[in-house]
This record gives sequence, structure tokens and C-alpha cells, in this order.
Amino acid sequence: MVCFPSTEDRVPFPTHVLFTLAVGVSTAVAARSDLRVSPRAALLSRSALALAMYLLLVLIPAGLYFYLFHGDWFLLYVVDVGRVPSAMALVACLSEFAVGVSGFLVGAYLVRAQRDQVAGSLIGASLAAAVAVMVLSLDRLAWIGSYRQFHGRFGLEPFGGSLMQGVLWMGLWVLLGLAYLLYRVSTRPRAG
Repeated sequence: MVCFPSTEDRVPFPTHVLFTLAVGVSTAVAARSDLRVSPRAALLSRSALALAMYLLLVLIPAGLYFYLFHGDWFLLYVVDVGRVPSAMALVACLSEFAVGVSGFLVGAYLVRAQRDQVAGSLIGASLAAAVAVMVLSLDRLAWIGSYRQFHGRFGLEPFGGSLMQGVLWMGLWVLLGLAYLLYRVSTRPRAG
């Protein structure tokens, strides 16, 4: 009998991207008092810079860790990581950055238009979709191995070991960084 770990312990690539979208919108919502009074473009705000630093220094490196060390699992065994050109991995990293920044721009538009509830709904929908990916992929995430092992159904190990430790430590790093990001952009004194 195989025990399946809880779904919140696993972070596949689609979940990571949906979480990145939610982070972008959340950053704009947290910085709403600053964004509403500033006449400059949202991308030129300090909160956009803070988000970019968080994406480049915390969130994208966490995703790269999983891609480099547990790539087939991270991609839900849909693609053999050994056959993915390195340029495609770079495009995926840039795309994830673009998703976070796009989420921020959408969030900034919504908070400037006094539509905080819509922004909150977008955050909730992104996070719900991220969890749904994990729940729907439970049979894939419960096993650790290569693309060939998964599709050949041999040599797989139950979720645990170094992968579980990576998920826990990277998850802690990402969540603590996010908490600090949202705190800083929501409490930063306004210029002037």
C-alpha cells in the first residue's frame, strides 16, 4: 500500500506559474495605497522593482532548483527533461518572470480602478487553479523517478527523501520571501 503525501507538499511547474501570477497581483494589491496616488507608470514604481527582485532572487531560483534536480517530476512527467533544449528552459524562466510582472500590471490596473475585490478574486482563482493542478496530478506527484521510469512503471520511489526536503525548504524560502515582500510594499512610506 502506498501512502500519498498531502497535496500542499508538492509544487509542479504549472502550480509554480499560477503561484507567480498570484504573487504579481498580490504585490499590486499590497502596494495599492502607493499605486493609487502615484501618477507614474506602475512598472516604474518601487513595488514593481521589489517584485522583480523577489522574482529574480527567490521565486525563479526555486523553480530552477526543481527543474535542475527533479525536472521530470517538476514537469509532471509530460516532457523528458533530457530532451528539452537549454534555450527552452531559459524561455520558461523569462516567461515566468513575464507572468509575475503581467500579474502586477493587471493588479495595478485593478487597484487604480478601485476594483480591489476583482483583484482579490483573481488572486483566489490563481491559487485555486494552482491547488487544482496538484490535486489532479496526485498520481504523478506521488512518485519520484525519471520520465522513462514513470512511463515504463519501473524503479519509481514514493515521494520523500531529498525531493521532500527540497519542497519544504524551498517552500519556506518562497513563503518567507513573499511575506517580506508584501510587508515592505504595503508599509513603505510614500515619497514627498
